[in-house]
Amino acid sequence: MEEIAAFIMASRWRAMAVAAVCALIGVYFLPLIVVSGAVIALVLLRRGLWEGLLVLIGAAALTWLGFMWLPPRPGFPFPLAFALWLPLIPVALVLRNTFSQGVALLTLWALMVAYVGLTHALTGDVTAFWKHWLALAVANVKGATVYGFEREGTLRLLNGLVAMLYTLCVFAALALARWWQALRYNPGGFGEEFYHLRLPRWLLPLAIALIWGAGYIDKVLMVDLLLVSMAVYTLQGLAILHCLLDLQNASGLWMILVYGALLFVPQYAFVAVATLGAMDSLIDLRAWAAQSLSE
Repeated sequence: MEEIAAFIMASRWRAMAVAAVCALIGVYFLPLIVVSGAVIALVLLRRGLWEGLLVLIGAAALTWLGFMWLPPRPGFPFPLAFALWLPLIPVALVLRNTFSQGVALLTLWALMVAYVGLTHALTGDVTAFWKHWLALAVANVKGATVYGFEREGTLRLLNGLVAMLYTLCVFAALALARWWQALRYNPGGFGEEFYHLRLPRWLLPLAIALIWGAGYIDKVLMVDLLLVSMAVYTLQGLAILHCLLDLQNASGLWMILVYGALLFVPQYAFVAVATLGAMDSLIDLRAWAAQSLSE
């Protein structure tokens, strides 16, 4: 992995090319969109905003040129990587200036709350918007219809689920970039920084108040804000679990089980890990665990 970081940082053009190639492959294999974002974030974290913007602009131009040659996909008028790169720039800049993943995550939460608000304001009815989008996206898929989403009630959750996934993907790109940076320039630095990821305590009552207030306006908006807040507290919960296991020198197998649960039973695992993350706003679990082990 250090070699990948070294290759990316060797020149501006390499960074542009890697980001663009990953973005184009990401049209068909979505995880590579996160990698494309991490490339741009790595350059910004190491060399600053101006260099990061130059790489983003160059990568965007290359990606768009390649995208025009790809077969059109209904519902996807532009590369999805573009949507990931935009919020990643301010979040990475905050991390570069503050050296705090907690402050960066707080910034991301604010951006995603704004995203949710904009989707509701611009569409008027996000459920109808996603219904129309799904109809376009599955138009060429034999036997696929929107009816299943309507029957299961997923349509009403879709905007919030997209916002939640959006949040997780942006942070995943940032974390991957920070990990690459640590491997290349500060070995061991990523883990230490991630273990201390902590959202400010005042965010929890603010998030609850926003969710509660949204419930009087629009139940879908309320759920959207809940899912975005769950995403950031899930990330804090993961940081807590990693830190606690490190304090006790426990096997990494436990985290494999946690990530497996998040992947295969997300409806339970996300609630559990997010609750753990939210509890840290009331009780500093890491400090408590460190004190208990030292006694």
